[in-house]
Amino acid sequence: MGNTSQTGTTSHLKKTEDNSKQNAQIYEEILRLLSLLCTDDQFPLCIFRQGTDASSHYHIIEVVLSPTKSEEFLILLVKLIWNNRTNIPRHEITKLFYDCCMFDLKQALTEDVTTFQTSMLDNQCFSALTNSIGTNTTSDIEQEQFYQWVRAQFPTLFYNFEMWLRKHSTLSKNNKTSQEASASNRSLMKMNNILNPTWVWLLTHNIPIVYLSVDNSCTTLLDRMSSVLYDRMWNYLYDSHRDGSSLNRFQHHIFGYKAPIIILFEISNGYLFCLCCDEEFKESPKHFGGIQACLYQLKPVFKLIIGRNQNFLIKGPNIIFMNTKLRGLSAPGLFIGRDLAHTFLNIDGDFFNVKHLNGEGRLAAIDVWGVGGRKSTEEQSSMRQWENTQVEKSRKVKRSYEEEEAILNMAGIVTRHEQEQL
Repeated sequence: MGNTSQTGTTSHLKKTEDNSKQNAQIYEEILRLLSLLCTDDQFPLCIFRQGTDASSHYHIIEVVLSPTKSEEFLILLVKLIWNNRTNIPRHEITKLFYDCCMFDLKQALTEDVTTFQTSMLDNQCFSALTNSIGTNTTSDIEQEQFYQWVRAQFPTLFYNFEMWLRKHSTLSKNNKTSQEASASNRSLMKMNNILNPTWVWLLTHNIPIVYLSVDNSCTTLLDRMSSVLYDRMWNYLYDSHRDGSSLNRFQHHIFGYKAPIIILFEISNGYLFCLCCDEEFKESPKHFGGIQACLYQLKPVFKLIIGRNQNFLIKGPNIIFMNTKLRGLSAPGLFIGRDLAHTFLNIDGDFFNVKHLNGEGRLAAIDVWGVGGRKSTEEQSSMRQWENTQVEKSRKVKRSYEEEEAILNMAGIVTRHEQEQL
């Protein structure tokens, strides 16, 4: 019996020693790979370089390799970021968002250094995220405050890092991603107006999945981000700088597109809004938009204004109303809100003046992206061609005066007054 017990103890000690050696090997490999993606003072490498007990780093590896999902990874990660401090300055949180975005984009762009450029990063986005934590009257942010904010407002912030750790926390050499394998035949989407890679990063983390589902090859958040950046997910419908800034041009380019769309409205007073519409955009005598329709304020403070989440101001469908023709129903323009008496964003009929929750300004730029894939864009184009053909045909048809008069009368236009008919 004694020999059996001693043998069991020896076996357990050997297994523990082997696990420790393996963890040390994995740890060193993770440090090596992270050093290719970021510098020592950038997240996530900085949390491994700081003078903390290596056992905490090993524990992260154990957590990500655990078959059960838990919040332990987030708790441990935030603890390491704070590094025994009570609170940290807001500018460090802004830098953390910067580093997270850079880490994600480098992976989404196949970790190709020649593709990724720091000019892709928009600091206004990171400041807007920091501004949404607590109140700006406090210069520092507490650990628990940040942890609760991530859970409620940005639960996927560290998701790609967690998946990266999970993938590299083994000693397997076959860790090549699907993005890397197919990168050679892709080019980046053209973003010449409002949208840039940083806003793509923020939106793919936060908007409903219906706006990121057209590419069936995507299985992860990083896949979807990469698909958008490599022009496989969204299609340009309207650019106010390129296509002209007016209500007529806006309608011309997006009406008839029978799939969800994403609209970015940039306001002259420093505000940026993102409207996600999960139905065909149209002019209607009543509100429209399904349960996935939502309005985000992207800057100067990031927040979801209208959505399904019970923590926000409005939930439910029918939040979009557009009227340019129906007199007496409302003033002409685009209205976002539950009803016309309670709007969060209001653009006038000239598509020039804007009123929103925090003030008013001039409409500086509009970006519209269709998220229904190439098929939806081609269907819209085919419909336009058919309509143009019908217009041309109608111009060539010769009608008598009586026929023209009958058509006008059916349209409600009086062609003969009573005195003429006497």
